[in-house]
Amino acid sequence: MVHSLKVKLDAIALCKQGKAISHVAKELGCSKNVVTMWLEQYRRAGVDGLDKKPYNCRYNFAEKCEIICEIEENDIPLHIACAKYRIARSTISRWLFMVRKEGYEALRNVNSGRKQIDMGRPKKRAPQTDLEELQRENELLRAENAYLKKLRALMIEKTSFVSKTKH
Repeated sequence: MVHSLKVKLDAIALCKQGKAISHVAKELGCSKNVVTMWLEQYRRAGVDGLDKKPYNCRYNFAEKCEIICEIEENDIPLHIACAKYRIARSTISRWLFMVRKEGYEALRNVNSGRKQIDMGRPKKRAPQTDLEELQRENELLRAENAYLKKLRALMIEKTSFVSKTKH
C-alpha cells in the first residue's frame, strides 16, 4: 500500500508526541516496520526522505557487499536497511539469502530487475517435405475425427437424458 506524504508526516508527528509506534501503525492500518522505516527515513533526510522517490535499481558488486556486510556485522533490521539505502526489502532479502548460501561471490552475478521470460507458445515451423506435410495433415484429421466422435457421444447422451426426463 502506498501512503501519501501527509500520512507519513502525521505518523511522525504522532511518534514525536510520544505515541507508541505500534499504536500509530494500528491507527494508520500498516505495520510497525513501515512506521519505523518512515521514522528512519525522516531522521536521515528529513521530509525529502519521506517523499516518494524510486528505489535505486542498480548496484555494483562492491556496493552490494558493503550493504550486506553492514547488515550482517551490525545486526541491522531489514526495514532500517531498506530506509537507509532505499532498496526494496525483497532485494536485500535475496542478497542476504545468496550470501548465506553461496558466499559474497554470488552477488557478482546477480542481475538487477526482473528476468525476461518468454511466455508465448513456441512457433510451429512449416513442413519442409511432402512426408512431413502428409503427417501433419494426418494429425489434423485424427484430431478432427476425435472431436466429432466426442461431439456425437455428447449429443446422444443429451437426447437420451431429455427423453428420460419427459417420461
